[in-house]
Amino acid sequence: MIWQAGGRPFEADGTDVTIDLADEGTKKWTAVWDQLITDDLVAPIPGWSDEWYQGLGDGTIATLVIGAWMPGPLEASVPDAAGDWRVAPMPSYDGTPVAAENGGGGQSVTKQSKNPALAAAFLRWLNSDPESIDIFLEAGGFPSTTAELEDPEFLAYESEYFGGQKINEVLTQASKDVSSGWQYLPYQVYANSIFGDTVGQAYANKTSLDDGLAAWQEQLVDYGNEQGFTVDQ
Repeated sequence: MIWQAGGRPFEADGTDVTIDLADEGTKKWTAVWDQLITDDLVAPIPGWSDEWYQGLGDGTIATLVIGAWMPGPLEASVPDAAGDWRVAPMPSYDGTPVAAENGGGGQSVTKQSKNPALAAAFLRWLNSDPESIDIFLEAGGFPSTTAELEDPEFLAYESEYFGGQKINEVLTQASKDVSSGWQYLPYQVYANSIFGDTVGQAYANKTSLDDGLAAWQEQLVDYGNEQGFTVDQ
């Protein structure tokens, strides 16, 4: 949501890193989200927990701002909510379509691999072979290939779970509306691992998100410098 609001808190150029979790776009987001938290409009339920899935099924949780891959988990884990959900563009501040991304992944072959050629061949199949892509799509995955995003059959798919909605038309358009210029940290996995202990406490205690982000930034700067990066803020 910081991404969509125009925030660009992370910059990385080799080992040079800049972190500013108080830039204009970030504060634009916190100004709105702080109010939602104060008014009890953000569900205080840990994501991916049993209570979270129950909330998705019984209406306790009414909306999600989440990646285009979520239809698969909804259909698989919240079957009783079939027909209740719809897909919509990410709400924007002035009505202009602007999206961000939440997801993605990658695979690599390590030097320790006993069969690097075989492993590399499997990864090539996994990410590019039509058979593999079909398996991914059938499981509700959102494709990372432009060929699928432009496929009329894919776009015209009417999801029974989503009340017959052509969800891929909405999701594909959102992928075209993603704003550019965003960067993640070179150590984003670590950053994500401490989010709950910093920004997450603002959610739990209904305190300022700006304060939570400041605590997150302090730890990210210290960690980056300890790991050999040169981190400015």
